[in-house]
Parts: sequence; structure tokens; C-alpha cells
Amino acid sequence: RMLFRNLLFGVLVSCVVADSMPRVLLISFDGFRWNYIGNRTKTPNFDKLIQTGVKAKWTRDVFVSKTFPNHYTLVTGLYEESHGIVGNNFFDPVLNKTFSLSDPSSVIDPRFWGGEPIWVTAEQQGIKAGTYFWVGSEVEIDGVRPSSWRKYSTANHSYPGLQHRVDTVVNWLTNKPTDQDPPLDITLALLYFYQPDHDGHTFGPESDQVTHRIEECDKIIGYLIQRLEENNLYEKVNIIITSDHGMAELNQTETEPLLSYVNPNQTDHIINYGTGAAIWPKPGYVETVYKGLQKIDPKHVFVWKKEDIPEMYHYSHNVRIPPILLNVKDGWFLVDNPGDKLPMNGSHGYNNSLPDMHPFFIAHGPAFKQNYVSPPFDSVDVYDLICHILNITPAPNNGSFAAVQDLLL
Repeated sequence: RMLFRNLLFGVLVSCVVADSMPRVLLISFDGFRWNYIGNRTKTPNFDKLIQTGVKAKWTRDVFVSKTFPNHYTLVTGLYEESHGIVGNNFFDPVLNKTFSLSDPSSVIDPRFWGGEPIWVTAEQQGIKAGTYFWVGSEVEIDGVRPSSWRKYSTANHSYPGLQHRVDTVVNWLTNKPTDQDPPLDITLALLYFYQPDHDGHTFGPESDQVTHRIEECDKIIGYLIQRLEENNLYEKVNIIITSDHGMAELNQTETEPLLSYVNPNQTDHIINYGTGAAIWPKPGYVETVYKGLQKIDPKHVFVWKKEDIPEMYHYSHNVRIPPILLNVKDGWFLVDNPGDKLPMNGSHGYNNSLPDMHPFFIAHGPAFKQNYVSPPFDSVDVYDLICHILNITPAPNNGSFAAVQDLLL
């Protein structure tokens, strides 16, 4: 009988310890601008989280305002020049290789990925992590992968379904099996949704389609709340919902034809991403190419040599930053040739100080204050925030815990 009591006591203690372990769920809605929540449409589920949690007035993403760099900044606390993912597409002169979303082998090449993402920090300190479609989580970084992760491709934007993703994450956090995993006792989960970015590009951020998509995002958060409540987890999980960047409206008449100002025969690489461009002139042609690009109307486009990029952008101290960088002013767009039509109605990648580029931030859970609106802070600060909640030691980073400390109880 005494042995039974001791065993029962041990089981109860284990359950209490497991139940008291801090849990974090980090969610990103790609391209969700800071002012999409407010008076635009009804968002009862986001509102519920805000009323019983915290909301930042807005957050500042990092320059340049693109998806891969900013998602990796959120989980490393590093500027792009520090973690090395300096764009969705970029050239590395040391590797003599281009990182491109159209080349899957480059995306999973560990040599491109610097810094220490939060799932590596957690796993190395005894905390299991699961990632569902998060940038960089398919890569073995420092020899470490999350305990569970899902391979991402544009073909599975909507497959296997948004609710299935939520169900998987809730199963991770409740130590239940999923369709691909045994019980894993995961306490750090990351979840990514590619909307409303897609509709923001296609129809423009002020469109009815984006308004409808905001409502759909709210519904999936409602489903998450429901599933957490069903598992007695809603008040135990620290939910952080944010985005990588905002979105700006485009005008078909506000274009500049890049190839009218630069001769491709004088360059090794031209990476034109519409809201900016990375130019790698051939040896001896930097001045020639730069002089030609200076003919672009300065009211529309900034043109910098690498050494002249403003320090406040934290975008110059890396070999992957090109010798010449272009950044387009809000609403304008670089096409290749005169007469080219814009391929979309909305975009991002503009200066991260512009309001249209600012993401949103909401958090709810036992670590956070209630019904609190915080001053703006930077996306590099999120990594330190998560490390603090999980009680793990952060890797060196560019963020500041002091900037987000007021969010916490």
C-alpha cells in the first residue's frame, strides 16, 4: 500500500510539473498590417484576445520588409545583416550561389542560415518545439531540428486545411499524437498562415477581398480558442500572434523601368523584387552602373552604394548585401521595361519606417497583462520575449527584453 501511495504521489507530482510548464504558441499571419484590426470589419476573436491580453499599437519589421527575412528575424532576434537572410532572393559571393525560393535546394542549405532560431535555443535547453510551416524550420541549423516540423511548399497553401493545422498544434501542446507524430510533449509551437498576404498582393490591401480574408483569419483564431478551451489549455498557453510585414497599395501608373537605367551586360546579377533591387556590377563597372541608376527620379527610388546605406537600416554589414541597392518609395514599383504592367495590386518591401509596412501584435496568456495596449516595439524583440516566458537563455541577438517587458505581468 505504501508503494502504491508513493507511485501515485510521483504521478501526481509529474502531472503538476508538466501542467505548470510554460507553453508558447507563436502564430504568424503573413502580410497582416497593423491597422487591419479596428473599425474595418468585425473581428470578435481577435478582440477577445485583446480584451483579456495585450496588443501593441504596432510593431516595426526589419529592412527590407520581405517575408523570409522578417520571419527569420522574429525567431532569432537578429537584423537581416546579422542572420544573413537578406531577402527572399539574394546572391552570396562567398558561396557563389543564389538563394532563391524557386530553388528548393538553396532554401534548405544550412550555409545560408545564420543565427540561432528559437526552436534551436529551446531544443538545446531541453524544451521540445514543433513548427508548422515556419521559415527556416526545414533546415538543420547547428545540427538541430525541431522535434516535429512540416515541409512547406506553395502547393499546400490550403492543404491539409487550416483547422487541421490548428488541431495538430493543439495536439502537440496537449501531448497527444498527430497524424504524423507520437505524443511529443511539445511546449513551444510555431504556426504560419500565408493569408492575408496573398490576397493583399492580388487585390490590394484596401480591397473587399482582403476585408473578407481578415474575417477568415479571425475565424481560424476562433477555432483555435475553441480547441484550447476544449482541452483546458486556453488560460495556460501564451499565445503570440503577429506578422512579418504590412502591405501597401500599388498604382499602375507609378512605375520605373529598371532596365532603362542599367545595362545587364555590365552586371553579374540583377535581382529586381519590384519594391527594390540588388545590383552586382561586373568588376570595374560599379561607378558606371551607379551613375546610370542615378538618373532614376530620386522622388521615386533611393539608389545607394553599399557603403552609403543608412546605418539605421542595419542592412550593410554582410557580404550578401549588394554593391548597389535600390529601394522604391511607398507605392512605386520597379518593372523591367517601359510599358510593363504591374503583376499585382499590393506589395511590401518598402522602407520599414513607413506605416503601411508595420505588422500587428497580439498576445494572451498567463504571462501577459490584460486589456493592455503597449507602445510600438521592434520585431527583433520578440525572440527575447519568448525566451523569457520559457525561462531559457537567449542566444546573442539584436533585440531588447526591456522593450517588451511592460507586456508581462
